[in-house]
Amino acid sequence: MKRLTPATLTLAMFGFLGLLVVGYVAKNALSQTQKPVVVPKRDIPMVIADVSPGTILTEKHLGMGKIEVSELTREMLLTNRVIVGRVAKVPLKAAQPIKANQLYQHNELPPMELSSKGMRAVTIQVSDGASMVDGMIKPGDHVDVLFTAMGGGAGTNDVTFQGGLIMRLFEGVKIIAINRSFTQGSVDRGTNHVTLELTEPQANVIVLAHDKGKLTLTYNPNGKGNGGLALSNTERTTFYEILGLIRADKPRDPKLVEVYRGPNRSTFYFGHDGSYLGTRVGPMQTTNDRQQQFVLPPVLGPAPTARPNADAGPNDEPATTPAPTTSTPTQPDVNPDQTRAVPTASLPRELPN
Repeated sequence: MKRLTPATLTLAMFGFLGLLVVGYVAKNALSQTQKPVVVPKRDIPMVIADVSPGTILTEKHLGMGKIEVSELTREMLLTNRVIVGRVAKVPLKAAQPIKANQLYQHNELPPMELSSKGMRAVTIQVSDGASMVDGMIKPGDHVDVLFTAMGGGAGTNDVTFQGGLIMRLFEGVKIIAINRSFTQGSVDRGTNHVTLELTEPQANVIVLAHDKGKLTLTYNPNGKGNGGLALSNTERTTFYEILGLIRADKPRDPKLVEVYRGPNRSTFYFGHDGSYLGTRVGPMQTTNDRQQQFVLPPVLGPAPTARPNADAGPNDEPATTPAPTTSTPTQPDVNPDQTRAVPTASLPRELPN
């Protein structure tokens, strides 16, 4: 039996170490997995919820989503700047790239579509959201249009308006768009613009009413109306009626009788019940007087008991006959070019406006 020498032991030890190194390397080589391939992607704008056609896209509609660079096409829009303010032409799906052919161009709107021939599209200005059912109405709904008369000329201070007037103009008119959007959107706190579908007579009425007062929209669940005008007395309500007040009759202008004697004129004023109001004595009326606005004079005294008679003496009894209605025309020596008129009759007439 051979004896183990130090050299043999040394070689055996190095051989064993070599086997360990080879086994470790083989184990690591066999246990190593293949690394996944990294695909490049890019963030692009997408709508965060489904969008209907006719919607004006804003920043609130958009979010950012990832897409593989290899899937990008020339039609895809890559920044919000080229999307905001444009109108959707077709339905847009959430989390999908937006393409240029899915939107109208900037400042381009969908074509106007009316329900029937002969209808008109009219845009009115509504003061605030409260006049639009707090913004809960949307394009496609039907509303009633109320008109409130405002001040300025004939307004709430005029007695004929009895403190204020509101009336219903139309019933069941269709809303086409609100603030240029054909779908429901946000309503501004200030002025809003509503486009309505009206008949031609309705369009004429609402244009004038828009300039003379305030318009309010109320939701009508009954749908489309008959296209007529709701202008009967039952559609009107005044502030006096709300308070239960009685309207005072408008004062009536007095009647007057003018008596001409030579260059002088006397004017007698009477009420419509025949009561005497007063007298004014002055020079004869001229052409310039006719062009001036007449103001009712103050009452000068009690009603006369008899007509004055210029031919009677100081001790004679006054005449009791009524004021003359006709007098004999005279031919005074006057220049034909003068504009002074010499009337020849005393006739009752209405007080000029």
